[in-house]
Amino acid sequence: MQSSVSTVKEKRRPIAFKLSSMKAIATFVITAAGGVILDIVSKWLVFTKLKESDKIPLIPGLIDIVQSKNEGVVFGMFPGKTNAFIVFSIIAIAIIIYLYIKSDKTPFTSNLALGLVLAGAMGNLWDRIWYAYVRDFIDFHIGNKYHWPTFNIADSLICIGISFMVFCSFPASKTRPAN
Repeated sequence: MQSSVSTVKEKRRPIAFKLSSMKAIATFVITAAGGVILDIVSKWLVFTKLKESDKIPLIPGLIDIVQSKNEGVVFGMFPGKTNAFIVFSIIAIAIIIYLYIKSDKTPFTSNLALGLVLAGAMGNLWDRIWYAYVRDFIDFHIGNKYHWPTFNIADSLICIGISFMVFCSFPASKTRPAN
C-alpha cells in the first residue's frame, strides 16, 4: 500500500511542475506580446493623429507628446546605421530568449522583467524594419530649459525590465530577531 501512495505522489509532481512552468511561460509571453502591442499602437496613434510640428502637453512644463524620428540608438547616437541596428536587435532578442530558456522561471519578477525587455527590443526592431528609424514621442523636460531625449513605450519597457532585474538581484534583507 505504501508503494502505491508514493507512486501517485511521484506522478503528481511533474503535473504541478508543468502547471507552474506553464504559468511562468504565460507571464513571459503575455508580457512580451502585450508590451509590443502597446508600443506599436501608441506609436501608431501619435504618428497618425498628431501633426509633425504639434505637441500635446500631458503635464505642462514636464511631459509632452511629440513626434520624433530617431535614426540612431540611445540618445540618437550613430544615426544612419539602420541595418547594423537591425542585426544588433535580432542578436539582442535571441540573447533575451536564450536567457529566458536557461533562467529559473519560478520568480514571477524574472519572467516579467525578461518579457518587458523582449517587448521593448521587439517594438523598436519593428520600427527599424518598417520605417528605418524608431518612432519616439514622449518628451520629458523641465520647463523649456532641460530636455531628456525623446523616447517611447518600448524604451520604457526595456528600462523597467532591466530595473526589475537589478533590484531583484539584490539578496533579500534579513531581519534580526529582537533579543
